[in-house]
Amino acid sequence: MSTWRFSQINFFYLENVESFVPEARYAHSVTLVDNKLYFFGGQVSEINQGQELFHLYDELFYLDVSKTFNIEFPSWKGLTASKRVPVRSSWTTSSVGVGIMSDRSTIYLIGGLMYITDQNAIVTDIVYAFDTKSQQWKLPVTNGTRPNRRREVQAVSDNTGKIHYFGGRSDYTTTGSPTENVIRYNILNILDTSQLSWSIGSMVNAPSPREGYSATLFINLIIFIGGKENSYEGQPFRLVNISQIPMYDTQSSTWYLMIAGGANVGNRYFHSAILAQNDFIIVYGGTSESDLPASQQLIALNTTSSPYQWIAPKTSCISLYAIPPPLSLHSATFIEKYMIIAFGNITNARNNTNPNIYLLDTTNWTWVTTFNPSNPFSPALKIGIISAVIGVTVFILIIVALIIILHIRARKKNNGRDLPSTKNPPPSSFRNSTSNPFSNIQEVIPTSYDDPRFSYIRHKPNSNPLLRSYSILKKRDDE
Repeated sequence: MSTWRFSQINFFYLENVESFVPEARYAHSVTLVDNKLYFFGGQVSEINQGQELFHLYDELFYLDVSKTFNIEFPSWKGLTASKRVPVRSSWTTSSVGVGIMSDRSTIYLIGGLMYITDQNAIVTDIVYAFDTKSQQWKLPVTNGTRPNRRREVQAVSDNTGKIHYFGGRSDYTTTGSPTENVIRYNILNILDTSQLSWSIGSMVNAPSPREGYSATLFINLIIFIGGKENSYEGQPFRLVNISQIPMYDTQSSTWYLMIAGGANVGNRYFHSAILAQNDFIIVYGGTSESDLPASQQLIALNTTSSPYQWIAPKTSCISLYAIPPPLSLHSATFIEKYMIIAFGNITNARNNTNPNIYLLDTTNWTWVTTFNPSNPFSPALKIGIISAVIGVTVFILIIVALIIILHIRARKKNNGRDLPSTKNPPPSSFRNSTSNPFSNIQEVIPTSYDDPRFSYIRHKPNSNPLLRSYSILKKRDDE
């Protein structure tokens, strides 16, 4: 039986969640729980008189994906006023895990940059937990070998509540020391959220130290795509070959390497990846060499073929307004048939942070403007509809009962002669056949991103008075 030890963190604010519109940001984290897409932290930066200024957010807000919405006016709900993240954070990773009630309703925020609110000091704790039911933050007390604080990591949670935390880097931003050397990792740390214990996965055949990759859970395999790596052969830091795909089997604790074929797609890091229907992993955005946008912004990995195959789908759009610009350090989540892309840096425009979200209908590779869930009713409305249906049903049953009684009395009056009974078979039902949603697959030549529509900002944020220099962030990483 697991033992839970939590320190309660209490904050008191006046709450105002009306008309919440989040500002642009990048290097945030996002996790889906119960039709709510929760967003944590992130940062913005700008150059002022030759100095790079940063601001890290302590905001917590969510996108309500139980309702229909348009990308111009998403159904944002701000919890910032009363449920702030206990720290200002960016470059963190978040994943759902087991909570106090042994259900998967708790989100764990791990690693990255975490600063004490209103102070320029790094916190020592590496994990915070948000209970989505009680809307309370907890400070887990874990056992086992706790990993070093790292950034540029994407955690993955399996169906047993174990969060896998691989690779990443530590530097002056994560340690607070201006003289700290950059260290890159290829260790797989595992947090068992049911026991609040850390362990280390197998190192046999583990890939090279890397950062800025994407990690996607496919059945019991964690599939790692892209990123930057250190080579064991002493080669300089470089982009990972995107066709060489390491995979970790969470059941057997074994590393494998898949050499993918198919289209010639560009290497990248700081991209996003989601597992869509038909077992396709869809990748968007990322940065290539020299901080340029990746050559094809949208690519997909077909995991149903052996070996896996890369493809570059040809997309369409409802309007140019729906097409995202080249992005990095954004987030992507798969909900029903939609890939929801949010925020990030626009990689063909320096210091231009994206404040918008975008929707890809993955059934037909179309950029759309409206999110239509299969059941868009709110819980209260659902209860009302169910109650109305029950009421109508009861009324109909009463009428049917009265008719039956009247028929029985009529039969008795008619010398007991029975009316002939008939049984009509129910009408046949047919399921509409669906065509292969990935039938229009082809490699396409990427178009230029020098397009005026990419400079169009739907929610232009005001200049942020909180932007200020963090002394430990003045040092630039020259690698």
